[in-house]
Amino acid sequence: MRSVRVLGFLLMALGAVAGMVGELDAQTPAPVENVSTLPPRSPQEEQKALHVPPGFEVQLVAADPDIQKPLNIAFDDKGRLWVTDTVEYPYPVEDGRKPRDTVKILSDFGPDGRARKIETFADGLNIPIGLLPLPSSNAALVHSIPNVYLLHDSDGDGKADVKERFYGEIGHRDTHGMTNAFTWGYDGWIYACHGFSNDSQVAGRDKKPIAMNSGNTYRMRADGSHAEYITHGQVNPFGLAFDPLGNLYSCDCHSRPVYQLLRGAYYPSFGKPDDGLGYGPEMVTHDHGSTGIAGISYYTADQYPQSYRGTTFIGNVVTNRINHDKIEWHGASPKGIEQPDFVWSEDNWFRPVDIELGPDGALYVADFYNRIIGHYEVPLTHPGRDRTSGRIWRIVYKGNAKHPAPALPGPVDRTKSSVDSLILDLASPNLPVRITAANQLVERGGQVAVDKLLGLLKSKLKSAPLIVHSLWVLERLGKLDDPLLLGVVETPNDPTVLVHSLLILVDRPSLPPLLETFVLRSMDDASPHVRKAAAEVLGAHADLNHIRPLLSLRQSTAADDTHLLHVARMALRDQFKDKEVWPKLDTLTLNARDRADVADVAVAVPSAEAAAFLLAHIQKAKDSPENVSRYVHHVARYGAKESIPTLLTFVKAGDRSPGERIGLLRMIQQGSQERGEAAIPEVQRTALGLVQSLLDSKNADEVGQGIGAVRDLQLKDAIPALDKVFARDDLPTPRRAEALSAVVVLDQPVGLARLKAALTDGRLALPLRESAAIALANVERPEARAAVLEALAVAPENLQSTAAAALVRHREGAEALLTAIAAGKASARLLQQRPITIGLENANIPNVADQIKKLLAGLPPADQKLRELLDARRAGFQAAPHDVAAGAKVYETNCAICHQMEGKGARIGPQLDGVGTRGLERLLEDVLDPNRNVDQMFRVTSLALKDGRVVAGLLLRQEGQVVIIADALGKEVRVPQDEIDEKQVVQMSPMPADMARLIPEADFYHLLDYLLSRREEKPVK
Repeated sequence: MRSVRVLGFLLMALGAVAGMVGELDAQTPAPVENVSTLPPRSPQEEQKALHVPPGFEVQLVAADPDIQKPLNIAFDDKGRLWVTDTVEYPYPVEDGRKPRDTVKILSDFGPDGRARKIETFADGLNIPIGLLPLPSSNAALVHSIPNVYLLHDSDGDGKADVKERFYGEIGHRDTHGMTNAFTWGYDGWIYACHGFSNDSQVAGRDKKPIAMNSGNTYRMRADGSHAEYITHGQVNPFGLAFDPLGNLYSCDCHSRPVYQLLRGAYYPSFGKPDDGLGYGPEMVTHDHGSTGIAGISYYTADQYPQSYRGTTFIGNVVTNRINHDKIEWHGASPKGIEQPDFVWSEDNWFRPVDIELGPDGALYVADFYNRIIGHYEVPLTHPGRDRTSGRIWRIVYKGNAKHPAPALPGPVDRTKSSVDSLILDLASPNLPVRITAANQLVERGGQVAVDKLLGLLKSKLKSAPLIVHSLWVLERLGKLDDPLLLGVVETPNDPTVLVHSLLILVDRPSLPPLLETFVLRSMDDASPHVRKAAAEVLGAHADLNHIRPLLSLRQSTAADDTHLLHVARMALRDQFKDKEVWPKLDTLTLNARDRADVADVAVAVPSAEAAAFLLAHIQKAKDSPENVSRYVHHVARYGAKESIPTLLTFVKAGDRSPGERIGLLRMIQQGSQERGEAAIPEVQRTALGLVQSLLDSKNADEVGQGIGAVRDLQLKDAIPALDKVFARDDLPTPRRAEALSAVVVLDQPVGLARLKAALTDGRLALPLRESAAIALANVERPEARAAVLEALAVAPENLQSTAAAALVRHREGAEALLTAIAAGKASARLLQQRPITIGLENANIPNVADQIKKLLAGLPPADQKLRELLDARRAGFQAAPHDVAAGAKVYETNCAICHQMEGKGARIGPQLDGVGTRGLERLLEDVLDPNRNVDQMFRVTSLALKDGRVVAGLLLRQEGQVVIIADALGKEVRVPQDEIDEKQVVQMSPMPADMARLIPEADFYHLLDYLLSRREEKPVK
């Protein structure tokens, strides 16, 4: 449900129909807009605007005012559709008022799909998202800020009268993800997503919490007893779906729109590291033109034609479409092949936030119908946000005159079905029906169901779905013994049966010898899906004897079978979590390739034993520079202290370049820092002899590498060399400023003197003087503030603005600035600039608004000054010549250090794919006024250090005892935790607020032209 990366591969048939559609010449997709300029439509008019492939029909299930804004939908075992809907979003109720959000139940569906009965099951909820009806169908697990509750109708009146906290607490700093997509697994667990930016400590009755930050997936027991991780990472996953092989899929924002998730894997998220094995593999490389993705369905039914079965559908709330991907298998690895969009709309209020496969084989779509969808791109306070409109659609296949589709099955109340009927349902072509039948058999089938299922499995069934779900039902009931399971798998079987037979063993507490033999045999199965499941089992049941078969699997798997490779590597890593395994490795007679593969996974095992293996490995084997760097860091962080001299000897040996040696020395220092150690003198001495060649280089990147090494390794003796770098006219201004700032880190008194001299030196280029002002203001010492304030009196306006904006990031500086303005030593016009006023407001100064008002008396309003700049740049852009290619170079120099677009650039700030669809006006605001609306994930974190310095930027992560932030240049700055005196997050963007001054006007227009060209639009066919 998140931010814009607009528009990608948007293909659809112009002959498509959505019930009754308008004239052909009116059938064009609505423009993609952050704030729609189109009027809202009635449900009936919106229905006419929805287009689907020939033979399909869109039907209205429910609409406002009967429901409000739907968030998640789910079917119960009676065939009724439940929905969480909201009027409170995006602001949770926290002032003691009763929240107004609800859970509603829709039933009695007519032939046209319309729900003729809508009941409120629960009210008084606070932005509820995730929900899942339980098998009784008179209770459900429902998220409502800040917990996941059991809501139960105990007296049969159709309304919940029991509310019991099952899981929590779910963070709600950001309300557009929280926890969602509650989904039944084959195993009887409930799988769920955890959303963007929030921090949660989720525990059940066992009081064993899992700590989640931002995107993750997890699972929980339906009885409220226990929750546990499934995967780590993603940005804002909002939708889950299973396939017939038991694979779990998610849709996400800002990483990839669809993932097949591997249990235990790590996935990309802003500033978060992987687990040492790299991120879990991708299955799509396209983005469907957006990062606002919500709701996924893997089609496992037979109502749609064959070409749609085994494909995925995802909701694209930004482009107002439902995207469609066909899956192409490379071994056990899926590759999503982009298809023409399944739904497109003439109405850009259409916001599909959830997609569910119904028991009738149709797709049901929750439409958050809204003028605005972006939680970040548009201020939450925007008056155009709709709070009451919402629709639910059903998409059915009708066929055509020559080939009509079969009639949809009517609702079935499976809470009343007989055991025999439920067993028949286990063979249904519809996966949700099979899951429902399995849940009913577990809940109320009793011994009758057990006896019948045992008899069926012993009768050599041919139906793979029936075998699979029978096995799971018996396993969940504790009635699947080893001989029965082995009897099922000993006969020739569909790979699907073998896969599930193996997955059943993953969560078992042990692996008896006969079952272990079955698993090891499966490692050589012809099906890669079977081999993948077998590797998962070995990963869950570590043993020395499993290392050899996992090495063989890793080495025999094709490079394009990325998912199988990653599972094999995770399983291999898990064999080494027991430190007693390492001394026994020599009994396996490993060759060079084997040892290289063990080293590859050892880096993900945080133990001294793994570090010892890696230290021996790098001394004996030749490996890639990237791997050597990983291994050196691991040894420094987790190895014995006595290993540091050996690492230094290793770094000095061989034919490495100075840059490579410096890189390895930094890895040694970083690893030591993360374990809480002080700087290592021998590392510093070795590095000092190497950095000079980098600092003298003609290559600005090599100079930057040298500056970083001097700063990170605390090489004070290199200060004269940094002075020379600062004096070099042949280097870019940012590089020279970086050298000056590094001096402050190394020797504060000397650095302050250098900064003060640079600030007051009128011969220097203005950007260098501005950098000096910022660096001075970030030192919390009276003499530093005094130097900045003294310079304000004689500095040009641009320099005044930069210095003042830096001062107000800290209370003492903010107070000093107000005093200077009141005394006439600084211009009151500084208070008309948003970065400065925001900083003052964040400084917690008493009566600051009154002080600002008094000092601004008689001056034109601040908004007028900013509007004049926006108007001037808009007019200038429209009149001046500009060039896309030149703009690309400006972007690379000024923007790519923090922003990624089209796979290039750093992934620190928001991604900018498709940014051109924002239009000229919004781009002008984004570039010239970046603090107008700052997402919580991208606000400045200010670290006040015990030595008086202040380090500010975007918080990326914490590694051991080191906090890592990105500075204004996109560089990672590592700060030991014990050096931090205070940490504060302020409502400002790390992006410079003075881009109008930093980028020459002609280049600014080139940049705008380039950004506007990045639209990724493709025509509808």
